[in-house]
Amino acid sequence: MSEPLLSIRDLSVAFAQGGKQSLAVDHIAFDIAKGETVALVGESGSGKSVSALSVLKLLPYPT
Repeated sequence: MSEPLLSIRDLSVAFAQGGKQSLAVDHIAFDIAKGETVALVGESGSGKSVSALSVLKLLPYPT
């Protein structure tokens, strides 16, 4: 098996809400190989967009 083009391990994303941490994505992992088509599916609010934005480094980093 060849090296994946993208390998994500232990991705978690949390947001601050009212002084508390709200976990939006909890320890996901996946590989994407060359030529592979991938779909990320789930219910509304399940973390699909947050996962993609995090992988693309488009979420604001806490200051």
